[in-house]
Amino acid sequence: MKEKQVEPKKLNWWTRKRTSSKILFIVGVFFLLIFLALFIVLMDARRFLGNELGDMLYGEGQAGGWEMLGQKIVSDVPSWILTFIIIFVAIFISFVGSFITHLFDYGTKRVKTVASLIRSLLKYVVIIAAVCFILVVWGVDVASVVAGVGVITLIIGLGCQNLIQDVVSGLFIVFDDYFAAGETVIIDGFRGTIVEVGLKSTKVQDYGGNIKSITNSSINTVVNMSRLNSIAKVVLSISYNEDIERVEALIIKECEELKKKIPNIIEGPWYKGIDSVGNSSINLLVLCFTKEDNRFQVTRDLNREFYLLFKKNDIQIPFNQITVNPQDEQKRQKANKEEIDLANDVQDSLRGIKNSNEVKTRKKFNKMIKESYEKTRSDFDE
Repeated sequence: MKEKQVEPKKLNWWTRKRTSSKILFIVGVFFLLIFLALFIVLMDARRFLGNELGDMLYGEGQAGGWEMLGQKIVSDVPSWILTFIIIFVAIFISFVGSFITHLFDYGTKRVKTVASLIRSLLKYVVIIAAVCFILVVWGVDVASVVAGVGVITLIIGLGCQNLIQDVVSGLFIVFDDYFAAGETVIIDGFRGTIVEVGLKSTKVQDYGGNIKSITNSSINTVVNMSRLNSIAKVVLSISYNEDIERVEALIIKECEELKKKIPNIIEGPWYKGIDSVGNSSINLLVLCFTKEDNRFQVTRDLNREFYLLFKKNDIQIPFNQITVNPQDEQKRQKANKEEIDLANDVQDSLRGIKNSNEVKTRKKFNKMIKESYEKTRSDFDE
């Protein structure tokens, strides 16, 4: 009988939390309860704190906080209605704008990038406009507020130079068309696919699913690998014992069929000849063109097909070889006394040891060189 598999126990939302998250949650709930208690006490102060403190908070003749809140809501009904209308219109505009820009996600990569940028810009514009209209509805002089905020904005702008640089750099990235959403790039050594191009940062996802957010102003170098087709190459090693012409013919015939077997190949593959002559193998080069996203997979597919080709046709793929030379046991000619003396005198001279035989040694050495030169010349003349 098959044993019943025990299903893993499903964890609820509280069990999945870490200890630190549980503590923060409990502290947050505690302060929330205190705030609600204080709010209820203040709204009904006459009951909890007495009429004297109630008169200080609400004024004489006022029943309590709840009555004041009700009168305020009733008197400001038009303002509340306009506020909800403004919020609704802002949400509607954001939804329509997001829906329209998402329609362009099916266009070219450049169109996707511009749509992503417009979507990010529209979100900020709608929020700022909605806040300004709500302030006007509640009687706030927005013009004076903007004038007062202008000085603060200038001060904040000086402290937010990096943010301004990020926004300007993001605009230049889009308009100069450095890269677009969906393209494979290498940004400062990080390789991945562009997920989103925003006003402040660019998100890049590598092949492991990791997403890196890079501020636009910090992008120094970009290598866009998706604009043109990439080269996929394989190096095939064969033994020195193989007939190179036979192997080349088999590879050329196989290249004509590989494009049908590997659909991701755009052009090729082509046999390019002997790439190098190694210690234990002859290395042959095969190239083809493919998209950058498919380059590694195409390389793996080519290696597989050529391995099967070599195995089928009994072509030897060599292992690394090490040649160990045995000890030379042959007897070699020894130096005579004159040669030993000459060699020792020369060594003494090189070491700076001066003796009475130094001049004699130099003459012997020069004489030997002269005799060797004359002998070589006479042999050449003959």
